Amino acid sequence: MNIKLQNANSQKERTLKIFGWVLIAVYTFILPNVYLVYRNILEFYGSEVVGKIPLILVAICGIFYTTTVLVSQKSPKNLLFLVPCAVIAVLIIKLVDNPNKHIHIPEYVLMTWLLFFVLSKDHKGKGIFLLIFIYASMLGIVDELEQGIHPRRFYGVSDMIVNSASALIGIFTILGLKKVTATNWEWMKRLKDFKSLLALGAFGLSGAILMCIYLFQVQAKESFWGVYPKWLLIWNILFLILTPLLVVFYFFIHRKQHQKLRGEKGQILCQQIVTAKYWIFPFLVIVFYMHALVVYASITGAEFR
Repeated sequence: MNIKLQNANSQKERTLKIFGWVLIAVYTFILPNVYLVYRNILEFYGSEVVGKIPLILVAICGIFYTTTVLVSQKSPKNLLFLVPCAVIAVLIIKLVDNPNKHIHIPEYVLMTWLLFFVLSKDHKGKGIFLLIFIYASMLGIVDELEQGIHPRRFYGVSDMIVNSASALIGIFTILGLKKVTATNWEWMKRLKDFKSLLALGAFGLSGAILMCIYLFQVQAKESFWGVYPKWLLIWNILFLILTPLLVVFYFFIHRKQHQKLRGEKGQILCQQIVTAKYWIFPFLVIVFYMHALVVYASITGAEFR
């Protein structure tokens, strides 16, 4: 009976994780289309009303956080986490002139919570917050790349910074509401099992950084071909080819090896391996999508703005 219950719980957890990752993927994909909602509201109510929407959403988030702390009978000290949240929000509002950009604050607060929902299923320790910040920031860059090929949207470095800053707000709210165990970095020893994937990740990240830099030139000159280097496009394509091959190779070689682990020590090693995977596989997927967006733009001739 206990075995059946454990299997049922395990299946439920897997289903929730899959649902969470799908939700994050869909959410990232639709973010550039939030502008369409903004445009419709602008047509009916004017720019003054539209500019206040982000502030209203931020205020609602603050009220919800305060209410949750009080209702859950957490220490009133947890309300102090609102201070850095407020400081970051005010800085964004003051430094970014376009009020329409302030919508990134609630967008990426929600993104951090979605990431926490999925990652916290297996990742233990406060190191999860660093991981959430990295992934939220990377997805913020993906958002900008998507906007570059989206009609009436623009690729911008200031938005990337706002996305990352907003992710910090989300992390502070999680710190105030969720109890997380002490950080344990023992899992880093298991990275030796992923040497080829780590090398692939470094290769992909290097290409992504160069890609993001050159895309500003593409944007400025309003032309992809003749501006975006062919050698970098080859880099993009090569990464897209190598990634699925190495990932499949990893699962083929290492999966049976990890399944052989038994006993208490084996369970600890399995948990460390799972944590290490969280620092590698989602990273590879995000970088893969970055490269894919550029290759897509080169093939379709989509205008990068």
